[in-house]
Amino acid sequence: MKKVLSCVVTICVCLSFASCCFADENNNPPTAAYTTVSIPFPDNIDDMDLWYTCARYKDTKEPITLSAAYQDSVYATIPVRNIDREIEAYVPDKIEFSDYSEASSGEFFDMEWMSKTGVIKGNENGEARPYENVTRAEAAAMIMRVIGLESMPEANGMIHFEDVSINDWFYSAVMSAYKCGIIEGISNGFFEPYRAVTREEITVMTARALKYAGLRCSKSDMSGVADTEKISDWAKEAYDYIGGNFISEYNYEQTTGNDIAILVPQKETKRHEAASMLMRVSGNCQVYPSKEAVNYGFDKKMPVIDGSTSTFPFTRAVYHALFYNGETHEQFPSKHSKSHESYQRLINGEVDMIFASVYPASDILALAAEKGVELELIPIAYDAMVFFTNKDNPASGLTQEQISDIYVNNAYDNWSEIGGSDALLYPYCRNNDSGSHAQMEKHFLKGNEINAEVQQETSGTMASILTDVMAAKTDDPIGYGLGYSIYYYYHNMFYFYPVEQELKLLAVDGVMPTDETIADGTYPLSNNTYIVLRKDTPEDAPARRMAEFMLTEAGQQCVENAGFGRLR
Repeated sequence: MKKVLSCVVTICVCLSFASCCFADENNNPPTAAYTTVSIPFPDNIDDMDLWYTCARYKDTKEPITLSAAYQDSVYATIPVRNIDREIEAYVPDKIEFSDYSEASSGEFFDMEWMSKTGVIKGNENGEARPYENVTRAEAAAMIMRVIGLESMPEANGMIHFEDVSINDWFYSAVMSAYKCGIIEGISNGFFEPYRAVTREEITVMTARALKYAGLRCSKSDMSGVADTEKISDWAKEAYDYIGGNFISEYNYEQTTGNDIAILVPQKETKRHEAASMLMRVSGNCQVYPSKEAVNYGFDKKMPVIDGSTSTFPFTRAVYHALFYNGETHEQFPSKHSKSHESYQRLINGEVDMIFASVYPASDILALAAEKGVELELIPIAYDAMVFFTNKDNPASGLTQEQISDIYVNNAYDNWSEIGGSDALLYPYCRNNDSGSHAQMEKHFLKGNEINAEVQQETSGTMASILTDVMAAKTDDPIGYGLGYSIYYYYHNMFYFYPVEQELKLLAVDGVMPTDETIADGTYPLSNNTYIVLRKDTPEDAPARRMAEFMLTEAGQQCVENAGFGRLR
């Protein structure tokens, strides 16, 4: 039984930035837009059905593929032409195809999921046929169903392709897709509707449909894909636009003994592959604001954010908290600059705010003074500078004086001279434009430079100083490395490197860095993580509202989700 609640449409959280309805006969740009509407999440739909809840038009019961339940609302992305149509929330009946196979359950799952809003349809026998090729006509129909424009009245009566007749089942979908610029056809006025669509052809169609609807997918790194050079020039932009949602397969590489991802872009597209891509694209491209985003005006404008490498989890956590599919938001940065560069960008007005785990270094303060810019640092979390060594090093701690002597004076070359066992000491440092170096300036350098001998072992990134110290251990003669970083960055890197297996933190002045000693200040190298603004940032600017948000319970939850210590 379908569960249904009808509600009056609540207009619009936001208009999409791209135009979309249809071009005129002179191919002028489209003149309308898709928009977002919402209704309250129905009381008569169980919370356990949240992930299955969709929207549909009340008058025709036509499902809306671009819809989702988020927080206490059901959202839908629809053409502006349908703005006056009432929508309702419902849980679609489960679709079971007659040719279902346990051996291919993954393929059938994607097809069943996309069948709930009618994007994928079985044949007259109820068969999904997951391994059959998708024709170009079928691809056009599927894609137009995703964006809700399978049949556009203004496309009726059009005859553009010699091999598309008004009596064909796919006529409306193909002509609507042509009207919207989603398909162009083959040369000489043919569409070739019955030919199998290639992977790169359906990728291009999909990317054009997303652009037409003012949507995009989150960015993706394709460095792990082996055959990107085989993508045709006319399809390269489309692959970039749909992010990591492309169709691919794996090929065994004998030289490495590993499976590697390959696109095989000219290969025919199977029905289950089309379903999988469209499922991921349609789910990934929808961006809806949370209640907090609306309350702080972030649904209208987000601040332009940058920061150090270690603080990128803050940006990710904030976007996840403020938006459904936050990493798809057009302002979400794919990465942070390094500390030094992010401060420069803030001073130069290229960004509105930065997340910083360190106080600005002396050259940054000089640059700000030169530009007439005053920086404002607002503490939002706890962090600390930490020192670490190889785990099997018997040494357990250092004093601040010893650390200064190591890095400024190169005073020791053996751990036995500073309370450890008889083992060579290999100190590593960071480059001068890093946030970690700014911490060294703050706590230890006192206007001096790191000793030239120590600088010969400079680690270029926050991650590389971890791996450099891991690799520093020697057996003949015995020796151990020494490095420094930021406490929460160090702990968060266990996802990527065997930090806990190969390294250990050192006490400073007899106090180990822990969540508790950092928060209460007994660890001597404790400090804050900040939002940094230009002092003249207006009170109602998005960057100031972000600083305000980060000090709320929801903002401090972002701090915790980012792996840092919330303020106490």
